[in-house]
Amino acid sequence: MTDLSFADHFGAGRDDNPYWNESVWFSMSIPERRMHGLIQYYFRPNMGMLNGGPVLWDPSGTFQWNCLYYNWSHLQALPAGARKFDMRARNSLSCRVIEPLRRYKLDYARDGFELDLEWTAIGPMHELKTGDAGQKATAKFHIEQPGRMKGTIRRHGEAFAVDCFSMRDTSYGARDYESLARGGYFWGIAANSSFHALCMGAGREAASIGGYIMRDGTMASLVSGKREIIEYGRFGPSSVVFEAADALGRTMRATGSIDPGLVFTGYTDHTVVWSLVEWDWDGVTHWGDNQEFCPDETFRRIARGEIALGAA
Repeated sequence: MTDLSFADHFGAGRDDNPYWNESVWFSMSIPERRMHGLIQYYFRPNMGMLNGGPVLWDPSGTFQWNCLYYNWSHLQALPAGARKFDMRARNSLSCRVIEPLRRYKLDYARDGFELDLEWTAIGPMHELKTGDAGQKATAKFHIEQPGRMKGTIRRHGEAFAVDCFSMRDTSYGARDYESLARGGYFWGIAANSSFHALCMGAGREAASIGGYIMRDGTMASLVSGKREIIEYGRFGPSSVVFEAADALGRTMRATGSIDPGLVFTGYTDHTVVWSLVEWDWDGVTHWGDNQEFCPDETFRRIARGEIALGAA
């Protein structure tokens, strides 16, 4: 088995590219309240910068200016002595390792919004490897890992208990968003199984270029996969079917019901409709998310009604 023990640390072989990127992401949800969110931060060490923070939304607000909370901060200096999973950002977000590669503590307190959370792995890491040139340009190394997030979210005096399935990822390498086209990054997790996929394409059907299936305690990379959009919402898919096969010959078919999500504009050159998803895989509910990404100008024209979803 490939040794991925270095995944908790800054990447090896960093050059002087100003766009060298070191990313960390955890999902968080309260599915019964249709709440979904992210804790994400990016180191840009050659720029001396740190981007990111927490975001939380539900169907009552689908933009950064009216969602439940948004502080994905761009202009933060790189904290002195910061390590990839041991840092405290200017906006108060902090992360530390409790157990390498398995448990992480996440905290935040600002503007009446607080996080007191702990993430624990429920499966091994999977390295996302693709032959796609655009994806290669966004990360030299990239892993996903299924887990569980537990703790408390407080928002202006109201406390929300968190106990949800959660995916995390981390990556490093020169990140060039301009090379990324359109597609969906999505996943689902249940107690005894999980899956993840990245599908590229602008139409109703898109082929998988990477991901995994985990079942019966065994994880294996996808060798093929296809996502079909059955129905569109306002800005992205609302109903999808995903079919795939892995390197062990196992197959899966899952249907996903996708919430309206958040129109996320934190990335350079791309807009993401980031949504909670309820998947049905062989009659078992798998909670997860869908990150539908699109070049900014294309998304702008879709939002203005100049291009129909699925047409371009």
